[in-house]
Amino acid sequence: MSKDLEVAGRYANALFQVAQDKDLVDVFSEELKELKSALNANKDFVKLLENPTFTTEQKKNLASAVFETVNPLLKDFIFLLIDRSREDYLTAIADVYQKRVNDLRGIADADVYSVVPLSEQELTALSRVFATKMNKTKLNIQNHIDKSLLGGVKVVIGTRIYDDSLKTKLKDMERQIKA
Repeated sequence: MSKDLEVAGRYANALFQVAQDKDLVDVFSEELKELKSALNANKDFVKLLENPTFTTEQKKNLASAVFETVNPLLKDFIFLLIDRSREDYLTAIADVYQKRVNDLRGIADADVYSVVPLSEQELTALSRVFATKMNKTKLNIQNHIDKSLLGGVKVVIGTRIYDDSLKTKLKDMERQIKA
Protein backbone atom coordinates (compact mmCIF):
# COMPACT_ATOMS: atom_id res chain seq x y z
CA MET A 1 0.00 0.00 0.00
CA SER A 2 1.43 3.36 -0.97
CA LYS A 3 1.98 5.93 1.73
CA ASP A 4 -0.63 8.27 0.17
CA LEU A 5 -3.26 5.55 0.15
CA GLU A 6 -2.32 4.60 3.71
CA VAL A 7 -2.81 8.20 4.90
CA ALA A 8 -6.08 8.53 2.98
CA GLY A 9 -7.20 5.21 4.46
CA ARG A 10 -6.62 6.35 8.03
CA TYR A 11 -8.64 9.53 7.50
CA ALA A 12 -11.40 7.69 5.62
CA ASN A 13 -11.66 5.04 8.34
CA ALA A 14 -11.91 7.73 11.03
CA LEU A 15 -14.58 9.56 9.04
CA PHE A 16 -16.43 6.31 8.47
CA GLN A 17 -16.39 5.56 12.21
CA VAL A 18 -17.84 9.02 12.99
CA ALA A 19 -20.47 8.53 10.29
CA GLN A 20 -21.48 5.18 11.78
CA ASP A 21 -21.64 6.63 15.29
CA LYS A 22 -23.82 9.54 14.12
CA ASP A 23 -25.89 7.42 11.66
CA LEU A 24 -24.66 9.53 8.73
CA VAL A 25 -22.99 6.86 6.58
CA ASP A 26 -25.27 7.41 3.58
CA VAL A 27 -25.32 11.20 3.95
CA PHE A 28 -21.52 11.36 3.96
CA SER A 29 -21.35 8.89 1.08
CA GLU A 30 -23.56 11.03 -1.15
CA GLU A 31 -21.87 14.29 -0.16
CA LEU A 32 -18.39 12.84 -0.72
CA LYS A 33 -19.46 11.62 -4.18
CA GLU A 34 -20.65 15.14 -4.99
CA LEU A 35 -17.46 16.69 -3.55
CA LYS A 36 -15.26 14.36 -5.57
CA SER A 37 -17.21 15.09 -8.72
CA ALA A 38 -16.99 18.84 -8.09
CA LEU A 39 -13.25 18.66 -7.39
CA ASN A 40 -12.63 16.63 -10.54
CA ALA A 41 -14.64 19.11 -12.60
CA ASN A 42 -12.98 22.22 -11.12
CA LYS A 43 -9.22 21.75 -11.26
CA ASP A 44 -8.67 25.50 -10.78
CA PHE A 45 -10.44 25.37 -7.40
CA VAL A 46 -8.26 22.42 -6.39
CA LYS A 47 -5.14 24.40 -7.32
CA LEU A 48 -6.35 27.28 -5.16
CA LEU A 49 -7.12 24.97 -2.25
CA GLU A 50 -3.67 23.35 -2.48
CA ASN A 51 -1.82 26.64 -3.07
CA PRO A 52 0.91 26.92 -0.40
CA THR A 53 0.84 30.73 -0.50
CA PHE A 54 -2.70 30.77 0.92
CA THR A 55 -3.00 30.72 4.70
CA THR A 56 -4.97 28.01 6.45
CA GLU A 57 -7.65 30.56 7.27
CA GLN A 58 -7.93 31.66 3.62
CA LYS A 59 -8.28 28.03 2.52
CA LYS A 60 -10.97 27.43 5.14
CA ASN A 61 -12.88 30.51 4.02
CA LEU A 62 -12.66 29.36 0.42
CA ALA A 63 -13.78 25.83 1.31
CA SER A 64 -16.57 27.17 3.52
CA ALA A 65 -17.94 29.29 0.68
CA VAL A 66 -17.80 26.48 -1.86
CA PHE A 67 -18.97 23.68 0.45
CA GLU A 68 -21.66 25.69 2.25
CA THR A 69 -24.37 23.02 1.80
CA VAL A 70 -22.19 20.18 3.14
CA ASN A 71 -23.09 18.53 6.44
CA PRO A 72 -21.42 20.49 9.30
CA LEU A 73 -19.52 17.41 10.53
CA LEU A 74 -18.16 16.75 7.06
CA LYS A 75 -17.25 20.42 6.70
CA ASP A 76 -15.36 20.21 10.01
CA PHE A 77 -13.55 17.17 8.63
CA ILE A 78 -12.52 19.16 5.54
CA PHE A 79 -11.28 21.94 7.83
CA LEU A 80 -9.26 19.35 9.78
CA LEU A 81 -7.65 18.25 6.50
CA ILE A 82 -6.81 21.87 5.73
CA ASP A 83 -5.37 22.38 9.23
CA ARG A 84 -3.09 19.39 8.71
CA SER A 85 -2.21 20.33 5.10
CA ARG A 86 -3.94 17.20 3.83
CA GLU A 87 -6.56 18.83 1.58
CA ASP A 88 -4.96 17.13 -1.44
CA TYR A 89 -6.11 13.76 -0.03
CA LEU A 90 -9.82 14.58 -0.22
CA THR A 91 -10.58 12.63 -3.41
CA ALA A 92 -8.56 9.60 -2.26
CA ILE A 93 -10.37 9.74 1.10
CA ALA A 94 -13.71 9.83 -0.73
CA ASP A 95 -12.71 6.71 -2.70
CA VAL A 96 -11.62 4.77 0.39
CA TYR A 97 -14.72 5.88 2.30
CA GLN A 98 -16.95 4.67 -0.55
CA LYS A 99 -15.16 1.32 -0.54
CA ARG A 100 -15.91 1.00 3.19
CA VAL A 101 -19.59 1.82 2.55
CA ASN A 102 -19.71 -0.74 -0.25
CA ASP A 103 -18.11 -3.38 1.99
CA LEU A 104 -20.69 -2.61 4.67
CA ARG A 105 -23.53 -2.98 2.16
CA GLY A 106 -22.06 -6.08 0.46
CA ILE A 107 -21.43 -4.26 -2.82
CA ALA A 108 -18.40 -4.66 -5.08
CA ASP A 109 -17.26 -2.71 -8.14
CA ALA A 110 -16.73 -4.61 -11.37
CA ASP A 111 -15.36 -3.68 -14.78
CA VAL A 112 -16.91 -5.68 -17.61
CA TYR A 113 -15.20 -5.59 -21.00
CA SER A 114 -17.19 -6.53 -24.08
CA VAL A 115 -17.11 -5.97 -27.83
CA VAL A 116 -20.49 -4.21 -27.84
CA PRO A 117 -22.36 -2.36 -25.09
CA LEU A 118 -24.29 -4.80 -22.91
CA SER A 119 -28.02 -4.39 -22.31
CA GLU A 120 -29.45 -3.70 -18.86
CA GLN A 121 -30.73 -7.29 -18.70
CA GLU A 122 -27.25 -8.66 -19.51
CA LEU A 123 -25.63 -6.39 -16.92
CA THR A 124 -28.21 -7.42 -14.32
CA ALA A 125 -27.62 -11.11 -15.07
CA LEU A 126 -23.84 -10.67 -14.83
CA SER A 127 -24.25 -8.76 -11.58
CA ARG A 128 -26.39 -11.51 -10.08
CA VAL A 129 -24.05 -14.34 -11.10
CA PHE A 130 -20.79 -12.67 -10.09
CA ALA A 131 -22.18 -11.14 -6.88
CA THR A 132 -22.98 -14.67 -5.74
CA LYS A 133 -19.47 -15.86 -6.66
CA MET A 134 -17.94 -12.99 -4.67
CA ASN A 135 -20.29 -13.41 -1.67
CA LYS A 136 -21.71 -9.94 -2.28
CA THR A 137 -25.27 -8.73 -2.53
CA LYS A 138 -24.71 -6.54 -5.58
CA LEU A 139 -22.12 -5.48 -8.15
CA ASN A 140 -21.73 -1.97 -9.50
CA ILE A 141 -20.80 -2.71 -13.09
CA GLN A 142 -18.92 -0.37 -15.39
CA ASN A 143 -19.17 -1.62 -19.00
CA HIS A 144 -16.12 -0.95 -21.20
CA ILE A 145 -15.94 -1.57 -24.94
CA ASP A 146 -12.89 -3.56 -26.10
CA LYS A 147 -13.06 -4.58 -29.76
CA SER A 148 -9.90 -6.70 -29.39
CA LEU A 149 -11.84 -9.35 -27.40
CA LEU A 150 -13.57 -10.52 -30.63
CA GLY A 151 -16.51 -11.84 -28.57
CA GLY A 152 -17.55 -12.83 -25.06
CA VAL A 153 -16.78 -10.84 -21.93
CA LYS A 154 -14.00 -10.23 -19.44
CA VAL A 155 -15.03 -9.38 -15.87
CA VAL A 156 -12.60 -7.73 -13.45
CA ILE A 157 -13.60 -7.55 -9.77
CA GLY A 158 -10.84 -6.24 -7.54
CA THR A 159 -7.86 -8.46 -8.24
CA ARG A 160 -9.90 -11.28 -9.79
CA ILE A 161 -10.25 -11.61 -13.54
CA TYR A 162 -12.84 -13.86 -15.20
CA ASP A 163 -11.97 -14.00 -18.88
CA ASP A 164 -14.50 -15.70 -21.13
CA SER A 165 -13.54 -13.79 -24.26
CA LEU A 166 -13.13 -15.37 -27.67
CA LYS A 167 -9.62 -13.92 -27.88
CA THR A 168 -8.52 -15.82 -24.76
CA LYS A 169 -10.22 -19.03 -25.89
CA LEU A 170 -8.38 -18.85 -29.23
CA LYS A 171 -5.05 -18.26 -27.46
CA ASP A 172 -5.71 -21.25 -25.18
CA MET A 173 -6.53 -23.38 -28.20
CA GLU A 174 -3.33 -22.24 -29.92
CA ARG A 175 -1.26 -23.20 -26.84
CA GLN A 176 -2.87 -26.64 -26.72
CA ILE A 177 -2.18 -27.25 -30.40
CA LYS A 178 1.47 -26.21 -30.01
CA ALA A 179 1.93 -28.40 -26.92
